[in-house]
Amino acid sequence: MSEKDIVKIMDVWESGNKVLIPNTKELFLEITNQVASLFSIGHFYYYVLNFENLSMDIVHQGTREVLGLEPNQFCLQTAFDLLHPEDLSKLYEKEATATDFLFNKIPFEDILLYKVVYMMRLKHTDGHYKTILHQAKALNVSDDGKIQHVLGIHTDVSFLNIPFNHNVSFISNVRPSYHCIKTGEVINFIVTDFKNLFTHREIEIIVKLSEGENFKEIAKDFFVSPHTINTHKKNILVKSGCKNTPELVAKCIREGLI
Repeated sequence: MSEKDIVKIMDVWESGNKVLIPNTKELFLEITNQVASLFSIGHFYYYVLNFENLSMDIVHQGTREVLGLEPNQFCLQTAFDLLHPEDLSKLYEKEATATDFLFNKIPFEDILLYKVVYMMRLKHTDGHYKTILHQAKALNVSDDGKIQHVLGIHTDVSFLNIPFNHNVSFISNVRPSYHCIKTGEVINFIVTDFKNLFTHREIEIIVKLSEGENFKEIAKDFFVSPHTINTHKKNILVKSGCKNTPELVAKCIREGLI
């Protein structure tokens, strides 16, 4: 673990999001409502990070399944310790990109409308690394205009064999989404409209494919023939620009479609 990498991450938060005037509003209802919106397939846990003191206000019991840890063992330092060394060295760039986007690239009132999405690798207590889909969304802002609480969800997507990279996406259901921003470069935000490419039935099929169902199983779910499902899949691949199912699922996860 590199202490210099951690210091750089802390400096990003300190310089860009230091909470001086906390907001005392209760957040339990907001937390409950937002968990579902950040959900993705696979085992997961969620947490609430308080930027006033960088403590975990809440940690979900899913840490046992995903990391082999009790919820009370998971804190910011533990997360740093479990990060793959390469990911720790890149986390500064990811967080700097996210901070720049939230505070400089969008209107202040839109901060609560976006989630930040990127991949990371965390070490389970059995010693092997798991590929984690990191999704984070501001729950509230302090009275001095800083992000005070962040709800994060870490979903284990190791079983999907998604090609790993250090890009960052900014996803919103009601504002333009920005996909796969490369860190460390001049940001050139390109609006993506990925969700509107597919029909409701095609999205349902994508979800089934991501869960590992084959043509026959999906056809049975929808009371149609396997040939019909295969035709749908071909159309989906053409629309998405993907060559195969793993590439499709990976793109849909990064775009926040599933």
